[in-house]
Amino acid sequence: MGEREERLGANEALFREVNERVAEVAEQFVADDTRDSRYRFSCECGDRACAEQVPLTTAEYEAVRAEATRFVLVPGHEVPDLEQVVERHPDYLVVEKSDPDAEHVARETDPRA
Repeated sequence: MGEREERLGANEALFREVNERVAEVAEQFVADDTRDSRYRFSCECGDRACAEQVPLTTAEYEAVRAEATRFVLVPGHEVPDLEQVVERHPDYLVVEKSDPDAEHVARETDPRA
């Protein structure tokens, strides 16, 4: 695996870990939470400097996290040589790792594994 892929994978794993905490707080501490409430999740792209957020319900986030190789991104942040867009929404994209090394890193860094 190249240095670029390792760096991107580490950044994506960090953003995914942050989003896991957002989802936990949303589920545990918001008593009046409805499945339609939107929370600000971090874009899970590989750009360490990215600070953009994606408005998602906890159900939408859980649907992305059902697959270890899927990530939620702001449109335009995808890396076509490493991932493919599998869902397009008005405010976000869901990408799936298509590069074998990137797929491996995604599975290895999955906090739910």
